[in-house]
This record gives sequence, C-alpha cells and structure tokens, in this order.
Amino acid sequence: MIKSKSTEENSIMLKKVVKSLFLWAKDNAIIFNDSKTELIHFNKDKEIVILTITLLNNIVIKSSEVIWWLEVWFN
Repeated sequence: MIKSKSTEENSIMLKKVVKSLFLWAKDNAIIFNDSKTELIHFNKDKEIVILTITLLNNIVIKSSEVIWWLEVWFN
C-alpha cells in the first residue's frame, strides 16, 4: 500500500516498489502472474483516477474502478 498527498507522487512511489518487487522475485526464482496483477487508487475526494504502471517486463497495468480480492469487492 502506498500513501501520499498526490496521484503523481503515488505513481512514482509505485514504480519504485514494482522495480524492487521484480528484482526480489528474480533473486528468489519467483514469477508473478501478470493477468492477476491489479491496481486501484483511492483518494479522499472519491474521484476516479486512472493510473498506469509499467512492469519491468513491459506489461502495462491500468488502474480499475473496482477490484475483487479474497471474496470482497473494493471500490
């Protein structure tokens, strides 16, 4: 989870986390399932914000308005 005062700052922080996760996964022989990777952005204004994150394998993840996770809908 990332928290900051702006969408732009969140995006920058998420890109750093993604890089760190992929490097860790490579060092530990782990592969992420890109089709199960999701992104949602919450903000206090309740406006819909669309972010995209490019993974190190060049897969682009676009934020969603809702996400189904562990039998719970997040929106």
